[in-house]
Amino acid sequence: MIGTYTPRLCGIATFTHDLAEALAEAPPRTEVLVVGMNDGQTYPYPARVALTIQQDDVAAYETAADALNALAIDVLSVQHEFGIFGGPAGSYLLTFLRRVRAPIVTTLHTVLEQFTPEQFAVIEELALLSAKLVVMSERAVHFLVAQGVPRQKIGLIHHGIPDVGTDRETAKASLGLSGRSVIFTFGLLSPNKGIETALRALPAVVRDIPDVTYLVLGATHPHIRAQNGEAYREQLTQLASDLGVEDHVRFEDGFAELDLITCALAAADLYLVPYLNREQIASGTLAYAFGNGKAVVSTPFWYAEELLAEGRGVLVPFRDSQALGTVLSDLLRDPGRRAAMEDRARAYGEQMRWPNVARTYADVFSAAIHLHTRPAPLSFRPLPTLTLNHVAALTDGTGVLQHATVAVPNPFEGYATDDNARALQLAVLICDDPQAPAIARRTLSFLHYALNPVTRRFRNFMSYDRRWLDEDGGDNAQARSVRALVTAAHGLKGALGSTAREILGRSWAALEHLESPRAQAIALIAIAARAEHELIQPEWAALADRYAGNLLRLHGESVTPTWPWFEAYLSYSNAKLPHGLIAYGRVFGQRDALATGLDALGWLEEQQTAPDGAFLPVGSERVYGAGEARPLWDGQPIEAYATVAAALEAQRATGNAVWLAAARRALEWLLGRNALKTPLYDPETAGCRDGLHRDRANANQGAESSLALWLSVAEYNRAARLTIRSRVSGL
Repeated sequence: MIGTYTPRLCGIATFTHDLAEALAEAPPRTEVLVVGMNDGQTYPYPARVALTIQQDDVAAYETAADALNALAIDVLSVQHEFGIFGGPAGSYLLTFLRRVRAPIVTTLHTVLEQFTPEQFAVIEELALLSAKLVVMSERAVHFLVAQGVPRQKIGLIHHGIPDVGTDRETAKASLGLSGRSVIFTFGLLSPNKGIETALRALPAVVRDIPDVTYLVLGATHPHIRAQNGEAYREQLTQLASDLGVEDHVRFEDGFAELDLITCALAAADLYLVPYLNREQIASGTLAYAFGNGKAVVSTPFWYAEELLAEGRGVLVPFRDSQALGTVLSDLLRDPGRRAAMEDRARAYGEQMRWPNVARTYADVFSAAIHLHTRPAPLSFRPLPTLTLNHVAALTDGTGVLQHATVAVPNPFEGYATDDNARALQLAVLICDDPQAPAIARRTLSFLHYALNPVTRRFRNFMSYDRRWLDEDGGDNAQARSVRALVTAAHGLKGALGSTAREILGRSWAALEHLESPRAQAIALIAIAARAEHELIQPEWAALADRYAGNLLRLHGESVTPTWPWFEAYLSYSNAKLPHGLIAYGRVFGQRDALATGLDALGWLEEQQTAPDGAFLPVGSERVYGAGEARPLWDGQPIEAYATVAAALEAQRATGNAVWLAAARRALEWLLGRNALKTPLYDPETAGCRDGLHRDRANANQGAESSLALWLSVAEYNRAARLTIRSRVSGL
């Protein structure tokens, strides 16, 4: 289990402790270890707490995960509350969970009707990483489903409760309250608990029931005490005195031990929950009292509304002392009504007793373990047959149009040099397609015209009426265009090959003075590819050394124990960065660059892997910062292709078949092995849809996406053929 744990003063700590004890005692025999979450302090934990994490130390999460993996635990139970974990909305927990190899079951102690974007990003990834999300009320189920969490991911298990066995009069006597009518509230004291409302209701109750005592049991919340000492408790004491009810109020300081809580619950004639905030989806104190058959009066926060429905308790408006006083007096004068409420509460609460709750959790854990250990079905998705049909449909007399409305070219968006470069590269790779020569000719012409003869750099965006919309296309367009021309110069035959070599010679200078790290990486790929066909020129090697050195510098400056990457975030076309270093290291014999590239690509693979082993690209809905929740949606085909190309370069550099498998995994994301089980490839049009949203694939089949698909298939097929030939020749 991971969560806060006693003796830390925290409701979740108590829950984690009680569930751990109940699991250890319930069949089947279970050994329970705990990872205790600390808040800057350390605590004298019992032996069950095997590990601890300081919540703001992101490196400690990975260390703890590795320790749990070494212990070979069977299942991890997460007790989740945003505030007990570090990072934005507690996102450091996700760093831990991504690394844990055991199946995960997460209990959500806070569920909101509308999460903030940061909170929902965490919840959404928790749902992805967890075999089951456990909540404690039907309303919590509804809230999650309404915000897009799959219903089958959610299980309802009631808050557990201890058994109160002492009879009322004996308990009153042990507390020195014999002959008194007892109203009871317990829990950590803080201003949101509404104790002031209860105190202001008390004068009217005292007038009607002179023997009443309001027992308030609990320490001041540690965060309140750290800021203001015991000033809040003193304010409550002063308020009772000002109201003239100090002889009818008893404040018991200190964190309540279970024996004292159960004794006070047994003594109580009424249990009072005067909370001020509606947005509370669970309450351990309410569960304890209600499940043990207490007549409960509460404000209508979410959990109370559900638990006390159908006559199982009484609800009063928030901050309404007059209404509260009337209800308390009426119930204390009506023992028959109280007894009926107690019977209904006790009957409902039977399912909430810890042995029953522990058995339900054990069943959920067993199901998660079974699902986790069941062999994943083999993938039988055949790769589509290579064709340029959709690329040809996007190509007119000028070049490749960059966007489509579904499968029809969209002239309003014009052309992009980027896409024409990709199309040229693809036409070379599948030169036996009957449409390849025409596409190669048209895209070569486009690149020729895109090259500004004065600056010797490429422009990128052209309107449908052939007007350039920029004078300089940016670094990525330079590197990508030269990369395609290298492929064409050495892959095309005859006049087309001569044309490609001439344009390459004119444009090679476009690789100089690149500042974008991704453009520098693509330039390294281009230089390495040319060096495999031509005698390496000193200026090429110097340029490659400079760009590789810059990428290595960025990596060295940005790397942390939990984020071994070139930048403090992942954004788009991420695999290009290690790809550049791997290509450079392989061709130029630079072992440090090769090792860094392979390590970075391996880490990126971890970030881009779903719990079921499928490829999970970083979604383009936002940048993914270190320590944050992963963007799960709006993944784009270009991410899959970047990963395919980088993995194939790694396989070529190392001969390790694991990289060929990684490339296939990324490619199959395009074919339907993804979170929605929805192919992006459209066999009817031979196009590829532009991305994967939360609820559907983007219907449009633009050039970038379609070219990413077919480049992935073409490059993978070539690598697979070379691997087979190598194995055959080695026999």
